Amino acid sequence: MKAKALTLLTAGVMLTASTPMLPVYAAEKPVSAKSMEELPEWVPTDFESALEFRNTYGATHVEDGLICAVFWEQAEKIPEGEPQGVLRYNIIETKDMTKCLKHDIYGSKDNAFNYEVIVYKPLKQGEFEISFADTWVNLNGEKNYTFSINDSLNAVETDIYSWLPDCFKEYRNYELTNRKIFVKDNYVVFCLDSNAGTAFEWFPTPSNEYDRSVIDYVMTEYCTEETSELLDGGEQYRVEVYQAKKDGMAKISYDYIANYGRPYLPEEVDKTLVANCAIIDNAQNILLPGNMRVTLVDYDTGEPLTISENTLLSIWTDIRYYTPEGDMITGPIYSIDNNPGIIDQLWNYSKADQFSFRLGDYDIPEGYAAPDFTGFVVYSKGCILPDFMTVTEYENGSADVVFKLKKETKRVIPEEKSADLTDLKNGETRITFYDKDTGELIPSELVEHHNLGFGTDIRFRSNMSPNGWMYTGPIYAVEANPQVYKTDLANLYRSADYFEFLCDDQPEVTLYDNGAMDLVIRTKIKVSGNINGDSEFSIADVVALQKWLLNAYDKDIYNWAEADFDLDNKITIFDLVLMRKALLKLINLPVEVSVKEETDGVVGAVYLYKVYRVGDTYYLSYQDMTTDQYPQPLAVKITESEYREIMAQDYESMIRNMNVQNEPEFGEGSYTLELSYSDDSKKKAASARMPDVLEKLRVLKEKYFNFVEPDNRLLYGSMFTVVKDGLKLYLGPDESYRSVDNIPKGTQLYEIGYQKDNDIWLFTKYNGQYGWLRMVEDDNSTITIYYADVVAKPVIYLYPEEKTDVHVELELTEADLSTTYPRYNNGWDVTASPDGSLLNKSDGTHHKYLFWDASNCRTRFDFSKGFCVAGSDTESFLKEKLTYMGLTEEEMNEFIIYWLPLMEHNRYNLIVFQDDAYTNSAKLNITPTPDSILRVFMTYVPLKEAVDIQPQQLETFERKGFTVVEWGGSEIKA
Repeated sequence: MKAKALTLLTAGVMLTASTPMLPVYAAEKPVSAKSMEELPEWVPTDFESALEFRNTYGATHVEDGLICAVFWEQAEKIPEGEPQGVLRYNIIETKDMTKCLKHDIYGSKDNAFNYEVIVYKPLKQGEFEISFADTWVNLNGEKNYTFSINDSLNAVETDIYSWLPDCFKEYRNYELTNRKIFVKDNYVVFCLDSNAGTAFEWFPTPSNEYDRSVIDYVMTEYCTEETSELLDGGEQYRVEVYQAKKDGMAKISYDYIANYGRPYLPEEVDKTLVANCAIIDNAQNILLPGNMRVTLVDYDTGEPLTISENTLLSIWTDIRYYTPEGDMITGPIYSIDNNPGIIDQLWNYSKADQFSFRLGDYDIPEGYAAPDFTGFVVYSKGCILPDFMTVTEYENGSADVVFKLKKETKRVIPEEKSADLTDLKNGETRITFYDKDTGELIPSELVEHHNLGFGTDIRFRSNMSPNGWMYTGPIYAVEANPQVYKTDLANLYRSADYFEFLCDDQPEVTLYDNGAMDLVIRTKIKVSGNINGDSEFSIADVVALQKWLLNAYDKDIYNWAEADFDLDNKITIFDLVLMRKALLKLINLPVEVSVKEETDGVVGAVYLYKVYRVGDTYYLSYQDMTTDQYPQPLAVKITESEYREIMAQDYESMIRNMNVQNEPEFGEGSYTLELSYSDDSKKKAASARMPDVLEKLRVLKEKYFNFVEPDNRLLYGSMFTVVKDGLKLYLGPDESYRSVDNIPKGTQLYEIGYQKDNDIWLFTKYNGQYGWLRMVEDDNSTITIYYADVVAKPVIYLYPEEKTDVHVELELTEADLSTTYPRYNNGWDVTASPDGSLLNKSDGTHHKYLFWDASNCRTRFDFSKGFCVAGSDTESFLKEKLTYMGLTEEEMNEFIIYWLPLMEHNRYNLIVFQDDAYTNSAKLNITPTPDSILRVFMTYVPLKEAVDIQPQQLETFERKGFTVVEWGGSEIKA
């Protein structure tokens, strides 16, 4: 049964019951009750062939213009007490749509079931239905099969069984071409295999709590191979079907578990199948994790495009992971068979450090073109979407991608004029510049020194080029006015499929019938004032010009024409005066700049950028106004130089350019530029032309607004493991910030920052995205992460002046006590002797020291000062520093024996002896109170390369009276 479409039988169709018949057994010669026509070989003629039909096609099959139905029926007598003569099985079909060519029941004396076989020949166009009912079964006792008959009297099955397997061979074929979980339109199907010879079976996971108003169970279809003999054991196959009801998210799962007739525990589950569904399009489609649905639509109408059989759609990718060992690069090409089409697993790569994709080079449907004629490099992770595509991501890790293609339009070329109207020769191009304000011809001597000209973007369609285009783009620099070129520019203008002049002021084009062309450009010569070559116009340029005019400037002027403000082709004192005025005008800079961007790239997307200052602090704010989810804009501090660069842009030209009327628009979006000045005056412009400053604002946004910067960055943060599945990564240390990712359980990351007075959130990086994780659940006690760092082998020596009973308690605030010896029981109670020997009072054992260690260490150690030591120098370094800090030779030897094997084989170690960071997180409470206490806690980071670090100043220790000494350490895996 092949898939076409799922339809329902319309109301009002007449149904009629078929005639009951007795079975024909295999030992008897079958005589068809209705065999008026010769039937093809695939139609069953006995019990064995009916069984083969069921295993091959299921209940129905369409071929050779016929519809054949074979139904399994239990061969048993009506129980005593039930009305005799009542039929158990009832078959009803649509009246007058078909002719019945065959109707037989085949049985076997050795089997407890029969097959009822019916063959129909379509008689007229329309909808045909067969209903098979087991009247003894209250639930799921009826199955309906629907068919559509066309005007050629060919039938196509239209019910769910047109694609859903309902027999052994169909199931195995589906299993080979699909996963254990697959989606068809708004159905989710589980393919479940088990073995009847074992106790294992598939059961719905008890914790399934999906919203049944979003998706619900529809049916179970058994596809185990039917046999003429009852088998003991063997493979069993079934499909479980769910149907979407409304848009939303739903997760359904099945567990493979031994069935012992009792509720089972999660640890007893052998394996689990999970369908994490994003239900979209008014419950008409379902996406599973990793799915990327691709749709090509008409740019103007939004309707899906019809793709011809000769067009092969594909998605080209560029996927990169950046690792310490080097870049891992891949770029698979995915083919798409339908529009829309789903690419399985592609969106899983969206977590890569770089993820880009585009529509394949040869996949532009006939009659359509890329909206901006620049090809289809359209999506790159972290970049703003172009207006001819949308990307919608869903919580389950799937995405919906829409490409919007425009219909091709031919270039409109001006009508040619007679060559009698020009003195240009065949194929020549003349370029003439006029002053935009006065209309006068710009003198050639000014043109020569002020770099007038233009570039070109010229393209020809070509099936021989990888992206379908051949490019050229000559640049034309004018040295005289007018200037005549004898190049083929005029011919290129006429013949190119795409032609653009790259200049602010577009030429007026006149073509002549001898192949010549006139270009008239009305513009203004701009003088930048930058004569010292530093790319900025400032007081330094004024000083340089003043000195140069006085013959006191010891350098050549970089470009004298950039100081010719009066455009007389000379540099005089008048130019200096005009330069000063221009600089004063420039100094009247805005104090606040905002740009509002409204684009069709994402439907209804609105973004607001603003740069401003408060006192001596400078800010960039950014607000996604597409929804009201985050009504307050995000703001971040920027540098003074970044602020001044934004304020110093040429806003007069921008506003003038945005206010130009009767010019072609550059894009489908709209932009509003607003400037605020220190005198409370404002300037504003709104246009479809993008202000140049927006590109600089976007750069700043990308730099600052992927996350909230932590108060403290950790150069060598601790490694931790995520223990909560789907832990959300936020842009800031609060759940009011946007969630940008879900991190799976078991992921190992590093803490790289934190906020002051905030022990709930940490700053990290996951898949190239910086963000914040909540370290505990809402109850502030259940952890979501587990630190890999351990506090290793702290040992405590007690040296009283005389034999003393001592009570020692350890208070850990940022780690979990792991192992102690002797056993810690709300503290240690020992009798200590002056030589350091200890008697544990709880069990009478003797010890040299008290041992403890801890796991899940959350302490943020200080690495601002320390020592970078080569691994081979570790022994001598430790001897020197430990002796200086006050350890005895015996204590030092025990320290080195433990740590040296772990450190000396590293190329380098960054070593820091911690102070308050350690003692405040691991407090010792000792009774009686010691007279002196030394706590040596070393942290080290293995390094491949040496680093520069300010040396740590260590203190010496003097032993007085009752002395306590402790040493320990921790390796930080940065």
